[in-house]
Amino acid sequence: MILLPFTKIIVRFIIVCFWVAVISLLLFLPKLSTFFRTDKSITVFTFPMLLDADFLSNFEKETGIKLHISYYENNDELLVKMKESQGSEYDIIIPSDYAVELLIKEGLLKKIDKSKLTFLKTIDPIFMGQYFDPKNEYSIPYLWETYKIGIKSSFFKGKAPPASWRLIFDETVAPNKIGMINNAREAILIAAFYLFGSIDNLTKHKIEKVRQLLIKQKKWVEVYTDLRADYLLLSGMVSVAVGMSGEIWHATRFDNGLDFLIPQEGTFMVIDSIALPIKSSKDDLVYRFINYLYRSDIVAFHVDKYSLFPVTTNVTLSHYFISSMEKILNETKKLEFFRNVLSEEQLNEIWIELKAN
Repeated sequence: MILLPFTKIIVRFIIVCFWVAVISLLLFLPKLSTFFRTDKSITVFTFPMLLDADFLSNFEKETGIKLHISYYENNDELLVKMKESQGSEYDIIIPSDYAVELLIKEGLLKKIDKSKLTFLKTIDPIFMGQYFDPKNEYSIPYLWETYKIGIKSSFFKGKAPPASWRLIFDETVAPNKIGMINNAREAILIAAFYLFGSIDNLTKHKIEKVRQLLIKQKKWVEVYTDLRADYLLLSGMVSVAVGMSGEIWHATRFDNGLDFLIPQEGTFMVIDSIALPIKSSKDDLVYRFINYLYRSDIVAFHVDKYSLFPVTTNVTLSHYFISSMEKILNETKKLEFFRNVLSEEQLNEIWIELKAN
């Protein structure tokens, strides 16, 4: 059958409209799905390695409350999503300390009703009242980690390498293949801490020194990556890797040829906290879930599975875990936070140049 020119145009127009409709549906499906959620449901926005799917399922069975879980890879992604939605798409979020401070300043968090929390007395006071939320009005600490240097002991042939940031920044002691964090804020502030012993008062001259150090260090960086220090060490891709205590400690459980070092100069702590977006409105459901998360058995499971440190004192931990926590808290010369001492423009300028160099 031969189609007339006008008929061909109509057919093509219909085909184009069909595919536009399909693409539009795929693009807006996540937002459309919110209209079909029941009132007895909450949406949680979190890092991937904090909450276990089986335990979330148990909560749903116990309470009849449906959980919708969305994940972000880093705090920068969380901040962007929160600003875009003005906090309207989520009921609970789990940001890190510096992100909490920024979200408070942006007016994107609501105050927490502490009278609805059943576990406050179990939280170690050392984690309360920190710089990012001095009165814990908007956030409650949930889990914590520190940065460590993971090493493959066999590479050093029985000689103990220096427990120092020199192991990643000083070419006279650094191996020719290391794993470095792929996060502008964290890499830049660790470099500043190594150079100056502090991240405060970072003048233009100091920032330039940091930039030069990171560009020089790039020569012996095998890979920049987030949340994969355990893989890098276990695979033998690198002999030294900078990473969070959880992932490096997790790797040592599978390979006794791996170890971790706490830099003698001090290191950085990260506290992940529970917070509520300003437009979160399902208080009864939200506080039931928060209290569930802090149950001692739930905390213990997540601590063991993800090798994170708890903020609560009523959790049964292994001797190795306890000794590792005590070593960090008692023997670390200085614990710093990735505070907001540089603007996003300053961080991005250094990082873009580093990656383009």
